[in-house]
Amino acid sequence: MTRISVLLPVYNVEPYVADALTSIQSQTFSDIEIVVVDDGSTDGTLRIVEQFASTDGRIKVVRSTRNQGLSAALNLGLTYCRAPFIARMDGDDIALPERLEKQLNFLEQTPGVALVGCASIQIDQSGRPIPGLRIARKPEEKDIAQTILLNTPCLHIWLARHEVYDKLGGYRDMSFSEDYDFLLRAWTAGFRLSNLPEALMHIRTRPDNMSACVEQRKAHYYIRNLYRERVKCGHDSFSKEAFDRRVKPGKLENLFFRLALKCAQRGVLVRHSFRPFIFLPLSAVLSPWQARYFFDSIRLKLAWRGAMHAP
Repeated sequence: MTRISVLLPVYNVEPYVADALTSIQSQTFSDIEIVVVDDGSTDGTLRIVEQFASTDGRIKVVRSTRNQGLSAALNLGLTYCRAPFIARMDGDDIALPERLEKQLNFLEQTPGVALVGCASIQIDQSGRPIPGLRIARKPEEKDIAQTILLNTPCLHIWLARHEVYDKLGGYRDMSFSEDYDFLLRAWTAGFRLSNLPEALMHIRTRPDNMSACVEQRKAHYYIRNLYRERVKCGHDSFSKEAFDRRVKPGKLENLFFRLALKCAQRGVLVRHSFRPFIFLPLSAVLSPWQARYFFDSIRLKLAWRGAMHAP
């Protein structure tokens, strides 16, 4: 039996999907199947995927006739994943050659852990590392309990045991934070999570995937409340209608958040300058969601540092 199913949802990523597929084809661990779910792309994404599939029998192409959203695409793809381990990535990500091998080795050597992520490097549209941004690391298992409600414990670039998906029934129908919700539900169900400190993925940042940021922030806090409900009551009150209502921003809210985000980017991406002391406070003033994000980022650093120095 194939050891790893790589679950790769794609939607209108024509300029990037070839690099994503090539990076998976070039893995040092090759006992894989690649389940590509085209979520109703309207550009040349599907054509490129089918060209790759015509020369590589490991690639399964699953096509949705219309765009249904990431959660639906992931759940559709899961029905085609047959391996005992499932790896996630997006259609504009790039996996470094040893990603799957190192994540699989970790899970095989640590049978109690159900899901492992890794550090990553952010790249721009051209595939170049973004200046001013360091390697993005996530906490290892021993630190997750202290940080899981401050930020997502793993990025979407994880490798998980198939039974995690079986237990949770896949992803819930929500936009923007389906991965964080999945991880918090896995944590509630008793699954252990961890991360490798090594950067094994390149994550692409594009202007067209920044538009949902305010919804992402609002969804993040709504999902945290659902987690608290489960801890208290054993279940939560999630519904698609309630979720959509809670995360939909007003026009002014969205406008000020976009301004706040631009200020934050100008403050973060410049080192050894006075700009962070001007633009970061201004960003927090413009949007309460940005202010809350900064506050949680500080709490995350303190909690992570405290966990690392704990006996």
